[in-house]
Amino acid sequence: MECQDFYVEDTVALKDDLSIRGVVERTWRDISSVGTGPPENWIYHRGAPKRVRSDFFREGRCQRGFVFVHFSWPYIGCTLIAVESLVLVDRALAFGDVVKRQPSDTASGCVIRTSTQCTIQPIYNGLPFNATHPWPHKETDNILRDIPGSDLEYMYEYNAGDHVLYHDWVGVIEDVWEDVAIRLEDGSIVVVENSEELEILEPDLSAFPSSAGPGSRLADILAQTRYLSLNAKALDPDDTGFPLDPPVLYLGQSVFTKKGNLRRGRFVYGSYDPNIPPHGIIVDLKARELDIRWLSRNVFNETRAHTATPPTHLDRGDFDDIILYDRSRAPQRPQQVSYMGSTQGSDFAVGDVVKFRDTAGAAVKYASENGKQGMFRRIPRITTQGYDMNVFLITRTKTMVTIEWQDASTSHIASTCLVPYLNVDDHDVWPGELVSIKVSKVDDKTLQDPDIEMNEGSLGVINLKNVGVVQSADAKERLAKIRWFADSRVSILQGYDDALLAGSHLGALSSSETDVSLYEIITHPALTKRRGDLVLVAPFAQQISLDPFTLQTTPNSEQSWSQPPLEGVRPTRSPPSNPTADWFGEVIDLGLDGWITVRLGALQQVRDVRVPVEATITIVGDDDSLAGSLTDEEERTSWTESWDSGSDVAIEETIEYEGGTRLDTDSDSEMWSTDEENHEASSKPPTQQPTIDMKRIEPSEQRELAHQGSRVQKISFTTFPTTPAPFEMLDGPPPINHHFFTDSVLLSASLMRRIRKEHKILESSLPEGIWVRTWEDRLDLLRVLIIGPEETPYSLAPFVLDFHLSQDFPRSPPEAYFHSWTRGFGRINPNLYEDGKVCLSLLGTWPGDTKDESWSEDSTMLQVFVSLMGLVLVEEPFYNEAGFDAYVGSSETQINSALYTEKAFVMAKGFINHALSHQIEGMESILKWLYLPKFDGPCLLQRVLTDCDKLLDGESIEPANVESSVTMGLRLSSGAKVLLRKHVSELRTILAGAERTP
Repeated sequence: MECQDFYVEDTVALKDDLSIRGVVERTWRDISSVGTGPPENWIYHRGAPKRVRSDFFREGRCQRGFVFVHFSWPYIGCTLIAVESLVLVDRALAFGDVVKRQPSDTASGCVIRTSTQCTIQPIYNGLPFNATHPWPHKETDNILRDIPGSDLEYMYEYNAGDHVLYHDWVGVIEDVWEDVAIRLEDGSIVVVENSEELEILEPDLSAFPSSAGPGSRLADILAQTRYLSLNAKALDPDDTGFPLDPPVLYLGQSVFTKKGNLRRGRFVYGSYDPNIPPHGIIVDLKARELDIRWLSRNVFNETRAHTATPPTHLDRGDFDDIILYDRSRAPQRPQQVSYMGSTQGSDFAVGDVVKFRDTAGAAVKYASENGKQGMFRRIPRITTQGYDMNVFLITRTKTMVTIEWQDASTSHIASTCLVPYLNVDDHDVWPGELVSIKVSKVDDKTLQDPDIEMNEGSLGVINLKNVGVVQSADAKERLAKIRWFADSRVSILQGYDDALLAGSHLGALSSSETDVSLYEIITHPALTKRRGDLVLVAPFAQQISLDPFTLQTTPNSEQSWSQPPLEGVRPTRSPPSNPTADWFGEVIDLGLDGWITVRLGALQQVRDVRVPVEATITIVGDDDSLAGSLTDEEERTSWTESWDSGSDVAIEETIEYEGGTRLDTDSDSEMWSTDEENHEASSKPPTQQPTIDMKRIEPSEQRELAHQGSRVQKISFTTFPTTPAPFEMLDGPPPINHHFFTDSVLLSASLMRRIRKEHKILESSLPEGIWVRTWEDRLDLLRVLIIGPEETPYSLAPFVLDFHLSQDFPRSPPEAYFHSWTRGFGRINPNLYEDGKVCLSLLGTWPGDTKDESWSEDSTMLQVFVSLMGLVLVEEPFYNEAGFDAYVGSSETQINSALYTEKAFVMAKGFINHALSHQIEGMESILKWLYLPKFDGPCLLQRVLTDCDKLLDGESIEPANVESSVTMGLRLSSGAKVLLRKHVSELRTILAGAERTP
């Protein structure tokens, strides 16, 4: 049984001293971290070995079993610590998060309501400014417990990450520049010239209670709890400190600075006195400048269609035109009205500095000294020279959440009883989401589906004829109950998934529900809204058309706005109190009728409105960035840009002969020098059989793969006397459907010599299950057929790739193209994209840790082909995703891996169907020999159908190798069987036709 695990933003405490609390900042899941050395306030924990620390400093990622924790005030410091030394205090779950009860669960749910109770402690002790102010206070001083988060707000008016409206634009604050006023010991108050020169005074811990006893310093306290505090001289030689983020300043904080920073400052009270020490208490913080990243203009306002983008830097003079969007505000509602989708208060965490929203009201509400929550002793401004010093530090939180599960049931539960669902399966859906039947692509060159039209410039318009609303989902069986819209007409511009076209409408919603396989439906950003999304809202009297280039609005039509509102909710809106802020809001609820509830949180009086999905445009999604899904190309570009920043490698490989001689580093030029020598070598059987030493994504595991196709095969193709030659040069020109047919190359003498060398290797060393063809007229082109290895979800399925040897070969790697026959159902493998991209370090299309993993002039095409078979077409392809090597062996992703394997298994049967029903030039005879009867071959099609029948009957396919992965022994879900039956039906038709052929 695994010990308790932690996630980023978890609040934790030391088992040996629960008063020492902090927030988890990094875990073993953080695949994009970059190590740069320990920070200045680093504290070593004796439970973290030097090896673990060194790996963390070098790579920035914790090893499993350890987390990086930043302690809260007053115990300022951070450490790498074993999870067994910590206890979970609270789990920060936000509105809209997807969670599970346990990592190994199949079912998941969405957070539809959050409520947080906070324990807060006053930062300023309320004594007059001329008195002594010990800080921190004893934990028993003026503590307020179980304060609802809805009663609190952040101390700052503007915070990084806040969204703002400015004229007709919405943006997100990226940085806040503040004027800081401090009170000196003589009572004078000065706004310092440069707040960045302020430094925080180390707290006096002498009065702070701890299990270590009174008078202990921080290092001593931590040492009592099995910590070891080391100074800079004791750091490892290879540890170099990295700069910390600027300190967070707040009211009541003790700071010091240089005297010049005071002398050049602006004195509010008193004047500069060089005899006064340059330290004091912060009494005021006011934003003077904001750095803002603008996300979108209000495209529904035709009168300002060409409004220029505002400046990214706004100063105090612009603040009057800024409307702050406060996601914690809620409308005033009658008590009897219940809304499931809402958040009570902000997402507070331990260490945040807050104040009461209504200080006067809080003084009344928490006035009893004997009350269970404690007494709020309000500090009157008259004692603090007119400044409001009623600010608090959050020392503990308790979060309760309401979850709507995939089966449409709900639970109200503590957040600590749940875990975040970090790697959401592509096929998971939740109640209220809009889905459509997946659009099929008949082949990889042309979109021939009747539901797709092509515009000029090769921009396809996807017409979704079947759109529905998810009522519930069975995650285990991969089925969803859908209510379909009748006569829906929804058009999406392909490549701009968040762009609906003019005239799109959903129509009337059917009252009946239909069970549909999750593998047959798809969500579109243009239609799918999620709780927490920030959206533009069209005026309710208009029908919107979301053309990505020019927005058009047309009058309201009965057909487009035919959905009735929920009982008791009016579809029309009264004139807003602030008409400039009613076009932007947050999605807080998804209706089962296709309508959504949007909170207009920028209005002076916050209101919720229900609108059809097509009346909104998503601006900010789950990742707080511009909405819209990444294309494959964008995803690859982001990976390419991250190579130099320490990205994790997913695949690396070497090829060796038995005895350890590397095939790819043989520098003996005489071995390849003449045609005569090559002919002599090819006339003899190879005396050495190469084995393949490949590292998969597991960091500590190497797989020794046999020459015969990388795995033990039940079927041996070489036992058939009619086996096609593994490598062959075909007469005439290549087929015009070869992806690189138009990429002609002038074959130089040196390139010809290298090509002949490649051919000789392929003639003698290709593993079983790989066939390669080239053409006399185009020796620079290759077509490769790889039969999926058994004991994998790709078992016995054909995979065809085209290769091109450019003029720069072998200085540059070959170009590759994968013929994806997934028919629009997504990638069959993380390394094989639907657009044909092949991600492999040898091809320079996948990041690698070392130069040895990249292509070199000594690399060969054989390496590429064997890598594809042995490192891409693997038993658990889920872990081939970039950075997912960290998850190998974790129960957290076992379900994800099994579902990916199931999907790949079913999709692979579609590859067989495509290969046998389409002309795959250059490979036709091989495919017939492999799959069909009457060709004196293995007749794999019958074998495939037999295995499929077992799975459809509820049996499992037993692995040939008892030591292999158990994934192929799993039974298929009902949703997978729906799709598999369709493939089996088509394959039986092909088999019957072949048997009738004389």
